[in-house]
Amino acid sequence: MKKIPFADLPVSLNEPSLEFFSNREVTVEGSRGVLSYSEDQIRVNTEGMTLCFFGRNLNLKCISPSALVISGFILKLEFET
Repeated sequence: MKKIPFADLPVSLNEPSLEFFSNREVTVEGSRGVLSYSEDQIRVNTEGMTLCFFGRNLNLKCISPSALVISGFILKLEFET
């Protein structure tokens, strides 16, 4: 098995980056907008896919043109292409 140096790994700048803090909060970088929003589901548009967060008491804590923070009790995440 050939080892590939980390610096040589392909990186796509168009893919979203997710940072979870337990199942209570997630930061999504690379967002292109919110498609739908309710207390139990938030759908986020990104380059090439839609992220669907399911849970309870979901809330958009912070939103900017390219990032957002979702808080609440996150139960599931689905990737739609």
